[in-house]
Amino acid sequence: MPNQGRSGRSRELVNTATGEIHELWEPDEGGPRRAYNLGGRFGQFSFTRVLEMLKAESGITGDDFRVFFYCGIMTYEKGGATAKEAAEFLGLTPQATRRIAKKLAENKIFLVAEVIGRTIKYRASPHIISSLTGAEQAEEAAAYHLPTMPGRSGAASKGQTHGTQKPVSRARRTAGAHKRAVAPEAERADDVRDPGRSGAQRRAYGGRAG
Repeated sequence: MPNQGRSGRSRELVNTATGEIHELWEPDEGGPRRAYNLGGRFGQFSFTRVLEMLKAESGITGDDFRVFFYCGIMTYEKGGATAKEAAEFLGLTPQATRRIAKKLAENKIFLVAEVIGRTIKYRASPHIISSLTGAEQAEEAAAYHLPTMPGRSGAASKGQTHGTQKPVSRARRTAGAHKRAVAPEAERADDVRDPGRSGAQRRAYGGRAG
């Protein structure tokens, strides 16, 4: 029997045009579900925001992207990573990695998880990558501002700025520095903000409202 060993029931569907009979197998509700075969812990990421990061005009380089994804994975492995840890793992210089992490933090692609002396631990924005349940991710994302793209240097047109935002002072670089100061009702969670556009020009990319 083709369905031997499986829990469920079969139904016959008849194609009225041809008279062909097809079997439809319906597994029992609540039966065992097949686990993902991804070789370890896994998570989700926003196609929309990752594609924004990959755009030529985003200002995100290949090394920026590598640093982001390393810290994104470490966010759910050990609460984040420092620039030094990322540099050692990725084979980059600490100086270059610190510059990258600072740029990503200024655009809220990175959040500051912890500051100990001059050492900063970064974590990825929950608007981009997550390994939480849907309810947990939605709650965490609602507490933080939406990420922006730094833009390519010199690519902005007159009157429209895509450049990196002004650096955040060390006094403000704490774990709560990137949190929203007000309720997020006015912002869409799936709106990838362009810091140079007015509110009317910002483009929304579908999905749940923040």
